[in-house]
Formats: sequence, C-alpha cells, structure tokens
Amino acid sequence: MKYKNSFFKIRIKEDGTYLDVFPPKEDGKRLDIREVVSFLEQKGFAGFSIDALRKTLDLLQEKPLQIKISDTCAKAFDESATIITGKDNMIAYIRFYPPSTGGKLMTGREIRAELEREKNLYGILEPVMEKLKTTRTYCTNIPIAKGMAPMPAKDTVIEYFFNTKPLAKPKVLEDGSVDFHALNLFSAVNEGDKLAKLTPHDPGKPGMNIYGKTIPQNRPKIRKLKYGRNITLSEDGTLLTSNVNGNVTLAEGTVFVSDTYKVAADVDASTGDIEYEGNVMVPGTVRTGFTIRAKGDIEINGVVEGATLIAGGNIVIKRGVQGMGKGKLCAGGDICAQFFESANVFADGDVLAGSILHSHIQSGGKVVIHGRKGFIVGGELICETYVEANSIGNRMETQTIVKVGVKPELYEQTKALVPQVMDLKTAIEETTSYLNVYKEKLKRGIKLTPENVKQIKTYTERAEEMKAEYQQKNDTLQELRIQLTMGKKGSVKVLGNAYRGVMIYISNQSYAVKDVDKHSWYKIADGVVKPTPF
Repeated sequence: MKYKNSFFKIRIKEDGTYLDVFPPKEDGKRLDIREVVSFLEQKGFAGFSIDALRKTLDLLQEKPLQIKISDTCAKAFDESATIITGKDNMIAYIRFYPPSTGGKLMTGREIRAELEREKNLYGILEPVMEKLKTTRTYCTNIPIAKGMAPMPAKDTVIEYFFNTKPLAKPKVLEDGSVDFHALNLFSAVNEGDKLAKLTPHDPGKPGMNIYGKTIPQNRPKIRKLKYGRNITLSEDGTLLTSNVNGNVTLAEGTVFVSDTYKVAADVDASTGDIEYEGNVMVPGTVRTGFTIRAKGDIEINGVVEGATLIAGGNIVIKRGVQGMGKGKLCAGGDICAQFFESANVFADGDVLAGSILHSHIQSGGKVVIHGRKGFIVGGELICETYVEANSIGNRMETQTIVKVGVKPELYEQTKALVPQVMDLKTAIEETTSYLNVYKEKLKRGIKLTPENVKQIKTYTERAEEMKAEYQQKNDTLQELRIQLTMGKKGSVKVLGNAYRGVMIYISNQSYAVKDVDKHSWYKIADGVVKPTPF
C-alpha cells in the first residue's frame, strides 16, 4: 500500500490488543490524536492511556511504533469509512480506516452503500471508485464525489471601432500657459466604415452540487446596438456601418454619424438660436441670450458670453466663458474651456479649464484645472470622482465650496427605497402565508368553495406582481449602495495652497480649511476628510 499521510491500525495478539502507528512520508500529514481517540472510543476501547498515546505520536519519526491499548484480545472488525462534505456541498471525500487483524476490506458495493447513506447521489467519481477496488490509502481525504460548478453567463460585448472619447487634454506650454487650440475633438469616418460590433451574450449553464441541488448561474447583461441616422445595422443585429462621410460620436450608448454644421462667424442676431442633429462649430463668439443645441459636439473658437450651450457630446471653448450669471453649459460628455467666470456648467463627463472664478460647476467625472494660474475661487464645484487644481480659494477668504463623491440625490433615493423594499418583502411573506393555508387544506382533502378559489387566484397574481416589483426595487437599491460606497473614494488634490474659506465635502463628510493648507490631497481616512501629503 502506498501512502503519504500517517495512519494507524489495530493489531490483535495473544496477549492483548495493540495500536500500530505509521509515520507520514514526504509532505504527508501527521496523525491528529483526536481522530485516533475518537476511533478507539467508537470501537469500544476504554481504559487506554491518552498520555501514552500522545507520547507515542510525538516520538513517531521514520519507523512505525506500537502501543498496547488493552490487555484483552478485541473482537476483529472490518475496514470502515466516513464521508466528509465540503462547506459549499460541491465536493465530498471518503476517509478509510483499516480493518483490525482478521478483519475484511470493504467491497465496492459496501463503499457505494456508504455514499448512498450520505445521499451523495450526484457526481460520484467512477474512476476513483474503480481504483478503490484494488488500492487503499488510510487516514486521507480522498475526493469521491464532485459537483458541477455553473458555467458563468457572459455579458453582451460591444466593440467600437472609433475613439469614443476623442476630447484630448489641453497641452501645457513651457511658460505654464495652456494651448486649448490643439484639441482632437472629432472622429472622422468614411462611407462603409465599420463603427461597432456586437458579440451576443452567452446565457451560461446552471451547476449542481453533490446533493443534486441546482446552482443557478449569474444573469448576463444584455445590450443592443443603438444608433442614429446615417448608419446601417446588419441583418443579424451585430454590426453597424456608416452610410456617409462625416464625424462619429458616442453619446449615452448611442452611435451618431453626422456632418458638422459650421457657423459663418458669431452666433448672434444674424443667426438666431441654432439646433442641429450633429456637431456645431462656431469660429467666433456666442453672444448673450442665444442658444446652441447639438446632439453631437459643440466647438467654439471665441468667447461664450451669457449664452446657453447644450450638447449631447462634448463642448470645447478655445477661449473661455464670461457667463455673467446668465445661461448655462450642459454636455453629455466633457466640457473644456480656457476659463469659466460667473458661469453655470453641467457635464456628464469631465470639466477641464485653466481657471474657475465665481462659477457653479457640476461634473459627472473629474474636474482638472490646468495651467499657470490653475485656480478655483468662489462659487460651488460638484464632481463625482476627483478634483485637481493649483490653488483653491484666495487670501481674501472667498467662500469656495468643493463637493466630491456621490450626488446628494442618491442619498435621498436610497433613504426612500429602503422602507419600500422592506414593506414589499413583508407583504410577500404575508400573502405567501395566506396561500399556504389553502394549500394545506387541499393536502388534507378539504374542498374549497368557489369564493376560496377566486381568492387564491387574486392573491397568487398579487404575489407575482409584488415579487417583480420587489426584485426591481431591490436591484436599484443595491446599485445605489454600490454608488454610495464608491463615492467615498473621491478626492481633492491641491498642488499649491488651499485657503481659509474653502469647504471640502467628500461623500457625506466635510472639512473646513482653517488657515492655509499647502500641497494637500484630501481624502476620507478613518471616516473623516483629511489633508494628506502627496
């Protein structure tokens, strides 16, 4: 018999009963005295010395040792086995104990009967069973049954063949100024070009544990290709191609191809408001009171005064915004400008600028203030992930508020959803309990009245509706909780000084600058916002 783990065997002699213990080989495991004692007690041995047994096991090295455990000759017993199940019920082991002198080995039928007593009816390893007909290894966990893990489902994958976020960072020149002219805003596309390819989801397969219980696989995320005009979708729904030469953009998961509308000069009384399905390019200034709406990107070479710009994609202003507290900028992508002064800015993506003065800025990504000045003074800045600037506030202690992390409305949504989910769960339990009463009556052979049958149908339909509503609201609640957790990872990096008058909020925690903080990176540590060096 080949073995690695230490094991023991009962030897019956004329003068009594002995325990033979065999040392482990190579990296085999040593005997646990608790296993030996448990086995002896199970076989009816009593009065043996546990201390002597422990001493024998401690002395066990390279050669087997023997210890007398009884002055009487024990009755011979056969080989035995025990079944050990993993915590996840995905694997079962069989552990054999040798027969005493004069005992017999277990037959294949007896081993299978031992498995059936443990109800390990699924995943029995037949090659192992076959091997056990001729070989034995004692005091060793031998895998005898394995469950089948579920085959994970795969999400739909969409591959885009163009730059989905073409807005580049502005170039910082040697003198510290920023060049906002060299920006690659658009992605060119030609007729017939492939735009996106969809690989369908794989539903996966459920698994099964060793007790025959089904283990469901994960649910895949199923997506479809979304697109606007000037685009063709293949018959199998997996490929998008362009019908025209133009610019391609991705906004809120939808692919758009369009030509760019170029204004002659300024947007003013000579042009009126502009609304366009694609991109808009303005070589001059956008005057106060006028509006540009574009489903694509907006590029302004001059200044934006108190005007309104709404873009499905990015907004690039190569000079800056003198908002005068009027109008606003809204983008489904990034917003980039040389400066923002008294402006209202809302970007689903990032906000990039050379300076911000007395403005309200809201970003769904990060806010980075580049350049020689690189300051944020006055107003309020709200962003979901990260803020970086050379300085925040000023020596005049101008009130400046910076909020980073999850949007405040997510807290209110979470707060409102929790009792709704709990109430639905309680209602489902009550309805299910009511239905169970009728099921029990049916089991006992009690005939139900037509009114009872009608009530059962009504309650069953209501239970299904509530379960669907509970699933939808609980999924939303879990997603909100994930976003709340992610919000705590937000941070504010100040390369120079942060002055008194600056309030920094990260998630639901706040920090007030008391004097001047130099070169600080504000993060949540130990549950509070702290300035840390970088």
